[in-house]
Amino acid sequence: MAKKFSIFSWALYDLANQFFAVNVVSLYFPRWITVEKGMPEISYSITFGVSMVLVAICAPFLGIISDLKNKRKVFLIIFTIISIVFTAVLGLTGAVFAALLFFIFANFGCQEAVIFYNALLPDVAPKERIGFISGLGRMFGYCGAILALYITKPVVLKMGYQAAFLLTALFFLVFALPCMIFVKESRRPSSEFSIKESLSATISRTKELCKVKGFINFLLVSLFMVSAVSTIMLFMAVYAGKVFGLGESGIIDLIIFSTFFAVFGSILFGYISDRIGYMRAFFFVIVLWGICILAAGTLSKPFHWAVGALGGFVLGSTWVVLRALVIRLIPKESIGGAFALFNLVGYLGGIVGPIFWGVILLCLARFNALGYRIAMLSMLLFIGISAFFFIKMKKEVQGNAELAGKI
Repeated sequence: MAKKFSIFSWALYDLANQFFAVNVVSLYFPRWITVEKGMPEISYSITFGVSMVLVAICAPFLGIISDLKNKRKVFLIIFTIISIVFTAVLGLTGAVFAALLFFIFANFGCQEAVIFYNALLPDVAPKERIGFISGLGRMFGYCGAILALYITKPVVLKMGYQAAFLLTALFFLVFALPCMIFVKESRRPSSEFSIKESLSATISRTKELCKVKGFINFLLVSLFMVSAVSTIMLFMAVYAGKVFGLGESGIIDLIIFSTFFAVFGSILFGYISDRIGYMRAFFFVIVLWGICILAAGTLSKPFHWAVGALGGFVLGSTWVVLRALVIRLIPKESIGGAFALFNLVGYLGGIVGPIFWGVILLCLARFNALGYRIAMLSMLLFIGISAFFFIKMKKEVQGNAELAGKI
């Protein structure tokens, strides 16, 4: 029972941070900035990019330090609190540039915390059920997204976008507490070291990780996949309004509908990947993303429901398989550093993709909805490059009998 409660508490954190991911990153903050305040999409792209640069600078160092000190949970708690505080502050300012600054710190805290949350997975999940437990976490996450949308929608319609930020901070805290309190780390030897020694250890550990068969190509697969996925998540609400002509209520309904399929996709692919292998499961993820982006860029109402269903399903599947692949590729004692590098390339993708999207829209602003469709179809470029490195990774892994048997 203690083990099951630990798994439940860990998975509940995925639910908690989805309040931030949906309400702030994907839906209400970009709409508050672009619709209510009249700022161009590129302003949000740049702000999001700046927050990701900060994470990228800190992530490798802190991830490897957490491995050496065997203290991942303390970093999880610190960065979660930072995110919650600055999310609450977003609800208290009407100044656009101050809000953009507060968003940088709120997103920085949330994204850093996710590194250490992911790194705790091997401490709560049996090795043979990594995919399923990873999927369970994502299922909780998308349930959190649905819950966030249902709870927040009437508040926003009555009180405006900023009320959503205060509500998000509260629920983020409430649902994150069980993980911060009840999840226990495995006891492993820790090291004492100076800042200089820490930097040296970070460099040497990073070099060791990069020597793991298939890991470099895996990072490149993740970089281009996340470039597309992060961009779609960031601008899906704006896209639904501009291209499909949906109003505020219609956009929220579509996201809720899509999130139900994300719940299904996350738990189903968690189960399937444990059975058929993580490489094979990820191949299906790539194919489904290609179909989804093509459909989103070419279809019109009422087919937005089909696009939303497929997008939700494959979104739920993506993080499950990527997270499980990291754990299968990397030894447990180096998992914090591995997730730091994994998240680092994800953050770079979170910079490259949205800025690429913003530049395309800036160049095609006079074409209105057509410009948005072209921006969406341009995401196929990232999926295609991801597929190219996936093939290279697969060949590299298949050349190692021990590794091929694990994934």
